[in-house]
Amino acid sequence: MTAPAVEIANLSVVARGLTVLAIEHLKVAEGEFVAVMGPNGAGKSTLLRVCMGMQRRVRGNVAVLNESLDRMNALDLTRLRRSVGYVPQLLPSRSELPLTVREVVSIGRTGIAGLFRPLGRRDWHLIDEWLDRLGLSRLSERPFHEISGGEQRKTVIARAMVQEPRLLLLDEPTANLDLGWRERIVETLDAIYQRTRLSVILVCHELEALPPCCKRVVLLDRGNVLAEGTPEKVLDEELVCRLYGPNLAVFHRGGRHAIFPGRSER
Repeated sequence: MTAPAVEIANLSVVARGLTVLAIEHLKVAEGEFVAVMGPNGAGKSTLLRVCMGMQRRVRGNVAVLNESLDRMNALDLTRLRRSVGYVPQLLPSRSELPLTVREVVSIGRTGIAGLFRPLGRRDWHLIDEWLDRLGLSRLSERPFHEISGGEQRKTVIARAMVQEPRLLLLDEPTANLDLGWRERIVETLDAIYQRTRLSVILVCHELEALPPCCKRVVLLDRGNVLAEGTPEKVLDEELVCRLYGPNLAVFHRGGRHAIFPGRSER
C-alpha cells in the first residue's frame, strides 16, 4: 500500500497554557484533496504549521511524505519542505516586495536549486509554464505589489507549484477576495488537482471555497476533530448551525456547497 501523505497520531499542541490542537488520529492519503474547516480559533492554521514542522508540539507523532518530523533536524526539515508547497494565509506587504510577478514565482525554484545557485533552463521553463497555466503570462513583468489581490494569490500558488511539490498546503487562498476572484481561485485549484493529482490540504472558512474535487472534509472545533467525511455528510444544517449560529440553510449541488440565512424547507 502507498504511504499516506500525512499521518498524525496523539498530537497535542499547547500555546500560552491552552491546548489549541488535540488530534488522536488523522490521515491524508496520497493523492487526496482534503479540506480542513471550522470556526476561528479551531486550530486549522496550526495544523498546517504542524505539517510544515514550524509548530512546537507538546507530544504526538507526525509523519509527512512518509518521514517522521520527530526525527528531523533543521537540514532534514529544509529538505522535506522542498517537496511541500505552501500558500500562506497572509500575502507579503505591498511595500516590502519590489519584485515582478515572474521573480516572485521563481522564488519557488530557488528553494529547489539552492539559494546561491543560478536557475537553469528547465527552471525558467517550468516558471513560464506555470505562469501560462494560471493565466499570469501577461503580468509576468509587472511589479507584484501593483497587481490585484486575486492575481497576487494566483502568483503565490504558481510559486508553490514550480517546486513540483508532492504535498500542497493552502491556508485560506480565497480570503478577502471578491466573488469573481473567489470563483477563479476555486476553478484554479480544481484544475491543478485534476492535472497533477497531488496531495492537497486546504484550510478554509467558506463552504463556497471548496472545489468540486474536494471529496473529504475534516471539521475542527476548539482543536478537536468534530467530524470528517464527505462535504454532504459533514456539512449538514444541524452541525453548521451548532458551530456558526441558528437559522442557516446549507445547499449541496453539483459538487459545490453554500450557506444561506434562513433554514431550508425539507
